[in-house]
This record gives sequence, structure tokens and C-alpha cells, in this order.
Amino acid sequence: MSKEKRNEKQRETLDLLKWILPTVILFLYIVFTMISASSVAKSRGRMYAEEKLADYDRAVSDMVKAKLSEVRTETELIARNIESDADRDRYVSGLGEMAAEGNIVNGYIVDSEGRGRDAFGQETDISTRDWFKEIKDISKDGKGVTGRAYPSGEGDQLLIAAGAPTADGKGWVIMQTDTDFFRNVPSISEFDGKTQFIFAQGDGTVISVVGGGASGVSKGSSLFDSISDPGMKKNFEGEHSGILYCKYGGEERVLVYRPLKLNEWFVCELATASYIDSETDKYFEPFRSVFTRIVVAIFIFLALLAVINLLMSMVYKQNQKKLKSKAETDLLTGLLNKVSTEQAIQDYIDTVGEEEPGMFLLFDIDNFKHINDTRGHAFGDEVLATVGKELPTIYRTTDIVGRLGGDEFAVFLKDIPNDDVRHHMADTTLQFFRNFKAGEYTKYSATASIGASMFPKDGKTFEELYKTADQAVYKAKQNGRNRLEFYGDE
Repeated sequence: MSKEKRNEKQRETLDLLKWILPTVILFLYIVFTMISASSVAKSRGRMYAEEKLADYDRAVSDMVKAKLSEVRTETELIARNIESDADRDRYVSGLGEMAAEGNIVNGYIVDSEGRGRDAFGQETDISTRDWFKEIKDISKDGKGVTGRAYPSGEGDQLLIAAGAPTADGKGWVIMQTDTDFFRNVPSISEFDGKTQFIFAQGDGTVISVVGGGASGVSKGSSLFDSISDPGMKKNFEGEHSGILYCKYGGEERVLVYRPLKLNEWFVCELATASYIDSETDKYFEPFRSVFTRIVVAIFIFLALLAVINLLMSMVYKQNQKKLKSKAETDLLTGLLNKVSTEQAIQDYIDTVGEEEPGMFLLFDIDNFKHINDTRGHAFGDEVLATVGKELPTIYRTTDIVGRLGGDEFAVFLKDIPNDDVRHHMADTTLQFFRNFKAGEYTKYSATASIGASMFPKDGKTFEELYKTADQAVYKAKQNGRNRLEFYGDE
């Protein structure tokens, strides 16, 4: 193989490597992204499923709480309106209507000993009932609802009673409602056939339950005994909601529990772990298209990168043109021009902040129009050029000297720590113009009206310093020109 062919082969190999290497890097990036996206999608899918269960459990809890609050409110409302025996008879019929409509199971209006009539108008004596005694104790604390469910005497039906003392203080109004709170719960088929909603006491006793079929938790059983988890009881001791992964009947389950913050009652949702897994899979399903989207995104990114690079290049060139059009140097005087002077002073101020005091000088050549009118504009330009050449020599190289336009010049003196330095620099500037002469053949003594302002006392930006110094210039002109005035000094 000839040397030329070998060189050509090497160039082809190098050109190929230029594409292979980025492709390998891109492939590794895609693999890493897919693995990362897979992990994130599974984690978010599980969170989504848990939140879905928690939201539904919250809605059911609100429904149960609203039912209990409704019964308690109705009880208290009737009790507040009973102020005589006649009122008792009148409101018994009202209880009957509520029972007939199915809002309550039964109701009682009795005296302090527990004797009176029920919602169906029957004479009754509930003085020996445990729940009546409990109502009297709990109502003293303002709760008005019994702390446990009790058997109604009809099969496995459980009742909850709400009570309140009458307005005359001689009796009680009591309403009973069943614990079948879940009859209005929408279909739970979207979860799965084994999901249950459970209403339980703080000791774990199941008061009401729906769903789950024969294999689920049953009414009257203990939730703590059914679910094998050592931390179950501890979770129910507080007043916080949560999600617990546990086992029931040898099967992985997810228990969502939420306290009603009322007599240590809880509303729980017992779902299968397979439901969480299925919801996670649904959330994870879009991952199949992740590869394509990542590839498309990378190409779009590269295209955007190329476009952004092109735009930035165009902007850079435009900025370069602008910088050239705004040359830093004033062609006549050799000093910084207006834009550059302002920028240099403002940049310095932004850099040092207010920690390093400075002094801003602004001056106009006295009677400059008269110079132009009597000696010509060429001589006026010569005066300005001479100022531009000689003025920087009296200051430090770090100070900023520029021409703002016409016969207006500006100087920013850095690091002016005290009044002694301030007055020294003011005298130096004033002395310069008192000794100043311009003209190659005919020497002309040009003077200036100078205004000074201090940074940061008189201004914290170029614009503020310029305005205050300009006022001092005006003051210098009023006082006869050929002088320097400080802003704010009398």
C-alpha cells in the first residue's frame, strides 16, 4: 500500500472515529437515561397509586364525618329549642319524620332520668342503657357523640348515638344512626374486587365495612388481629393519617388510614398490593416510547444548540460592530468618549460598591462659544485637544478622564479618603486651568467652571453624580466662572 493511500485510510479512520465516538457517548447516555427514567417512572407510579388511594379515603372520611356532624347538629338544634314539656311533645313528631325518611334509626326525648318517648311516640326508659350514661358523660365535654358503637339488638347492626341536653336543663335529646356509612360510596371496582372501606374504633374493632367479599375484614372483628403488623396499634394511637404495607390472610395488602379526630375513630381503606403494582405498571407504560422521545429530544437539542451557536455568533458580531461604531477614544482629544466615560465610571462604581469614596469632576471651558466666534472653530478644536492631552497628566493613571461632548469634560478620581485629599485634588485641577495655555503661535489662556460631587455621598450612580456636579458647575458660573464649586457646599 502506497504512503498516499495509507494517509487517506488514516484520514477515513479518523473521520469515522469522529462520528463513532459521539455515537457511543450518545448511546451510553440513552441507556443511562432509560435506566434512570425507568426507576423514576416506577417510583412515581407507586406514589400516584398511593395518592389515589389516599384521596379516595379522604373523600370517604369526609362523608362519614359529615354524616356524624349532621346528626350531632340536628340533635343540638332540637335540644336548644326545648324549653318546656310542651316542646318535648312537639319535637317527638319531628324525630319521627326524620326516622321515617331514613335520616336516623331512632330518636329519644327524655328527662334527666332517661324516661320519655322515642321517635315513634312510644313510652321508653333508657336510664339503664350504657350508651345513655356514656352520652351524659361525653356531652359534658362538648363532644355529643358516643365513644363507641353498640349493638342495636337486631342481628349484627351497630348504632351510634348523639346526644345534647335540652335548653331547660331538664332532659336530653338523643338521635341514633346506623354505621352503614358506605352505602353511598361509589363503586370501588376501579381498585379491585378485594378493596375494602373500613370504619373502626381506636381499639381496632371494625364498626362498618364494605367490599372485600368473603375473604375480607368482617364487622365486629379486630383489625389488629386480622392484619399481621407489629406497628399497627402504634399507628392508630396518634391522630395522623398514613399508608401501611402489611399482610392480611398471607397476602400483601396496603392499608390507608385516616383519623376522624372524633372519639378515636378511623376510616381505613384496605387495598391489595397487586392494585398498587397494576397502577404502577399503567404509569410505567409510557416508558416504551421513551427511547424514541429521547432520540428525538437529542436531535432537537443538537439542532437548537447549532441554532443558538449561530445566533450567538451573529449577536457577537453585531456587538463587535456596535463597539467599533462607539469607539472608546474621542478622536479630537484622545480621551474616552461620552459612552466609554460613563461606562467606565459606572463599572468602577458597581465593582467597589460604596466602600471606596471617590470624587467626580465636571467642567465646561469658559466662554468657549466666544473662542469659536472670535478665533474660529479650528482654534477651538485646538484648545480642546490641548486640554485632552495635558489634563490626564495631573491625575493618577488609574483615574478616569473623558470628554462628554463639546467643551464638557468629566473626571472620576478614585480613592478620595478624606477632605484633605478632596481639597488637594480640587486645588490641583483649578491650578491646571489657571496655568493652562493653548495655541501653537498665539498662546491663549482658557479657564473652566468646575463642579465637584462626592461618591457615594452626592450620588451612587454616574447619572446621579453628573446631575449633582452639573448643579455645582452652574453655581461656579453664577459666581464668576474660573472656579471650582462642590455640590452642597456653601
